[in-house]
Amino acid sequence: MASPSAQTAASIARLKKRLARVPIEVRSAAAAQALIEGNNLVVALRGSSPKDDGTLRDSIRLEQGKYGDKFYVKAGGPKTTKPVREGATATYDYVFASEYGTAHQPARAWFFPTYRVRRKAIRKRIEDAALAAARNLSD
Repeated sequence: MASPSAQTAASIARLKKRLARVPIEVRSAAAAQALIEGNNLVVALRGSSPKDDGTLRDSIRLEQGKYGDKFYVKAGGPKTTKPVREGATATYDYVFASEYGTAHQPARAWFFPTYRVRRKAIRKRIEDAALAAARNLSD
């Protein structure tokens, strides 16, 4: 019997073959809808983020994946990264401190709760766009 990692590699290879057979029109429709949904999620996250000086809110962004068919909603980065304490070389991103809390500050979760509320609807709209494109191919 093959090892679990070999089985996983074989499964991934089979999935890649199947996905390669999906028409470009269907993939394009799904990617276009994913872009729309990503932008809508960015707007929702900016609305639910903690009200500070606006730096955290402004750090919320949509990044495109390597092949242009995936999009990632991210928060934080260089603008929200601070030293752990005055004079220290270690840093932390206060987006995580806001979301998960610290020893001195309770958690004020906003990123993942906002995403979880919208996750099923986002997936459904992307699936619907892909299915509509697939139906249009057979017409």
